[in-house]
Amino acid sequence: MLRRAFLAACACAFVACACVLVACGGATSQNSGDTLRLVSGADPPGLNPLVFDNAVVTYLAPLIHGFLLTTDGTGRLVPDLATQVPTPANGGISPDGRTIIYHLRRGVKWQDGAPFDARDVLFSMSAVLNPANDVPDRSGFDRIRDARALGPYTVRVRLKQAFSPFVASFLTLGANDPYPILPAHLLAGKHDLNRDAYNAKPVGLGPYSLLSWQRGSRLEFVANPHYFRGAPGFARVDVAIVPDPNSAVALWKSGGLDAIVARTSTGRTTLDAIRSVAGTHTLLQPHNEFDFVVFNGAHPPLDDPRVRRALVLGIDRARIMRVLEGPLWVPGDSDRLPGQFAYDPGLKQPAYDPAAAARELDTAGWHVVDGVRRKNGHPLLLDAVATTESTATTRFNVLLQQDLTKLGIKVNLKSYAYNIVWAGAAEGGINQTGRFDLEYSGWQPNSVDDHSYLFRCADRPPNGDNLARICDPVIEAAAREELDSADPLRQAAGDRALTRRLVERSYLLFLGFNREGVAARDDLAGVVPAVTGLHLWNVWAWHRLRAAAPSGM
Repeated sequence: MLRRAFLAACACAFVACACVLVACGGATSQNSGDTLRLVSGADPPGLNPLVFDNAVVTYLAPLIHGFLLTTDGTGRLVPDLATQVPTPANGGISPDGRTIIYHLRRGVKWQDGAPFDARDVLFSMSAVLNPANDVPDRSGFDRIRDARALGPYTVRVRLKQAFSPFVASFLTLGANDPYPILPAHLLAGKHDLNRDAYNAKPVGLGPYSLLSWQRGSRLEFVANPHYFRGAPGFARVDVAIVPDPNSAVALWKSGGLDAIVARTSTGRTTLDAIRSVAGTHTLLQPHNEFDFVVFNGAHPPLDDPRVRRALVLGIDRARIMRVLEGPLWVPGDSDRLPGQFAYDPGLKQPAYDPAAAARELDTAGWHVVDGVRRKNGHPLLLDAVATTESTATTRFNVLLQQDLTKLGIKVNLKSYAYNIVWAGAAEGGINQTGRFDLEYSGWQPNSVDDHSYLFRCADRPPNGDNLARICDPVIEAAAREELDSADPLRQAAGDRALTRRLVERSYLLFLGFNREGVAARDDLAGVVPAVTGLHLWNVWAWHRLRAAAPSGM
């Protein structure tokens, strides 16, 4: 899913991402008026988001591909190839929530000039459902009963049962895994798309088409003459592959870049560097990725809610996050930013209180003996996992260790390669096999309101990403109310009940959110930072402001 792939592509762990995406041009560009130059921190494995669970692929997708719905800077779903977002009010969603109608734009053409219509939408759906395709997630698609075209520009989808996140999940940029609309005239009839040549030379519905790709070096795009919104603001986009973020900062400071993004942790250093450049402005956009500490509840003593509560009380999360992220940290006590779906302003985690934490441990039978908590002669020893690619997860665990040591809890710091931490159960992955007690993590849910897949019984490893191994009947009932209801009020009530239970039982420790610092040259217009972190959502509207002609000319 997007939240995991975003960090994998940056060669770091979840919330420690220091990848830099840079729009270049300005003083060093040979065609500064017509070319937008971007820098990616990694070379994408391909350019088809259907079969590549990868951050760079997702980030670049709005350049190339079209979706039924896209998202704006606030994360709100807005029309792309569909003319409206289906809702009960506009007749796009039936009263029982099981039938969804999509009306498509007319006169749209693929980048090769072929016409776009309902057949492309139905083919894209079938490609997701094709078991031969290595699709990272089929959530929502697996609820489809049938789908058919009601003419060339209308698609009807019927579900087996109501599923509240369906519209956000179905061929949108806001999905947990954003799958684009694919060209039926080029791909229909193929057994699978996993290694198809299309992945390296896609034909899309987006504002730019791929001109050339020098692996590990550069991708070059040109404006799509058939783009349905009209000509994009730049005639060309060049994406250089530069893994070192320090090199990007140096280019920015020398005047060679148009914009730069600072993301969390090491991004704090980037933020300090980019803010001082004259002729630029910096926006701090809250990012809806929520950070948290996973408590592996399958491991004693973390199966005891008193011990988990002691950890919540004994970890000074505000101190740790201020050290790690500084002005990029956004405090929060749940998985929702203010103003988001089901945000509960009354929900508060217990404040940092080491004395109360000590009392909880005493009550649970863990008493201090020679400076270490012991029970029946055994020390209270916890393994905290970090990834070797991420300095931030390592720093977090060191700070966490300091807090818990004061309580008499011994913490072993263990580091593994990212691919080992996130490998499947059959490959011995740390998360999937449960070989940890504590883990600093984060989740980027994009614009899908449902997060219950992180906490449901059926999604415990190896079947999903419920890494805390939670199986709670109250959470199960709340998730069902959210997912199966067509009533938004009931959906929100279920979501809030689920989150309250997480906090009441101390199943995890919410750490808050972060901001992304997006700096741009004053002559670059149209850039609207996105709460989803997908800042290219409106790249077709980016353009360079022209200097005013001297008076008298």
